[in-house]
Amino acid sequence: MSENKIIAYFKSQVKTGEWKPLIWSFLYFYFLLTGYFILRPIREVMGVTAGPENYDLLFSATFIVMLLIQPIYGKIVSSYSRKQFIPLIYGFFAICILTLWAIFKNFGTDNVMLARIFFVFVSVYNVFVVSVFWSFMSDVYNKKQGKRLFGVIAAGGSTGGITGGLITAALVHRIGTINLLLVSFAFLLLCIFAVYKVREFANESTENKEAPIGGSPIEGMKLIFSSKLLQQIALMTVMSVLIGGIFYTLQGYFVKEYFPQRATRTAVFANINTVTNMFTLFFQLILTPFFLQKFKIHKILGIYPVMMIFAFALFGFFPVLNVVLGGIIMQRSGAYGIMKPPTDWLFTGLSKNIKYKFKNFLDTVIYRAGDVFTQLFFVNSAVWFSGFLIKQTGNQAYNIKLILAISGFIFSIIWLINAIKVGRLANETFKHSEQIE
Repeated sequence: MSENKIIAYFKSQVKTGEWKPLIWSFLYFYFLLTGYFILRPIREVMGVTAGPENYDLLFSATFIVMLLIQPIYGKIVSSYSRKQFIPLIYGFFAICILTLWAIFKNFGTDNVMLARIFFVFVSVYNVFVVSVFWSFMSDVYNKKQGKRLFGVIAAGGSTGGITGGLITAALVHRIGTINLLLVSFAFLLLCIFAVYKVREFANESTENKEAPIGGSPIEGMKLIFSSKLLQQIALMTVMSVLIGGIFYTLQGYFVKEYFPQRATRTAVFANINTVTNMFTLFFQLILTPFFLQKFKIHKILGIYPVMMIFAFALFGFFPVLNVVLGGIIMQRSGAYGIMKPPTDWLFTGLSKNIKYKFKNFLDTVIYRAGDVFTQLFFVNSAVWFSGFLIKQTGNQAYNIKLILAISGFIFSIIWLINAIKVGRLANETFKHSEQIE
């Protein structure tokens, strides 16, 4: 595709009057994920140092924190307008990052408890701030705009991910790991500035964006019982987390085995993030907008599970370092580049309570509940089953890596069926709402 054709393609995606909000939305997500992908390699290093066998405890702690925060978040959303609560939430996390930097400066980086606290904080932070972003986007743009623009907006996050990975790899040996928190803090401040710019366009909507949403602080939790579509979306989220958790565990085993040095691990994770976001950027800018406009949503949602079926099959036959790292790059890039934009697009046609309350409950509590299930029950069960088979047969081929690969293959098939069902239920829901309108 020539440069002129690429320019013409993007011009056809963006209509008159959409450029300014689109650019600020892109920058909003760019600043947000640049800051996050500076924090992420640090979290990964601390997780590997703690040992893949301890992931269950870390994610269980994350889940508990999510449960404690959810009613507070619900109360804020119910009591304040979007104009107020979005900068408030980001400001709170900015203060947390600055506080953690000060604590690490005083107590050092070898404190195991502080390392665990940091891991949990980043695990809470990333799903919370991204959930708020996409809830806001589904409020700013309608369904037709979302089909054309969500892939481009999501590309802002991928570009930020690439930038964050490059910054981390370039600066970690110069300013030290802990001072990277200050760089992340600066990008979050830029993100808050972008929120104010995007908010100007949200206020032009026919809805009153100045008014609080109202309702119960725990309404997001209750909404899951109100709709088959929401229940299937919740299941789809758990399945996505389960598949990602399997690859995450495999990554932990391989990185711990092949890269013993902490600085090397940080660089490896940063490079994985950079390559992942390059693939994600391609998916979001080129493939996803095309898919959303040309194919029905149930077919689009089925693409990524099919990719995971083939990824686990390949790893089952070739359980080596390069395959698992390639698999996790494909898993993450597909999750954010192929699966997430159409999943977030589903919410453009739903009520504001679902957009802000259920979606945040989905992206935080349910998401981390999937982590807990994966690490506390599934992975531990796989470890036990692997040991049982080796003991009974004496065959070392029945190791945990093979068991995880087979399980991932089976669950990916189940996930494919679930994703197609979500798409079909969404089509029925949108048709019904259009008839009422």
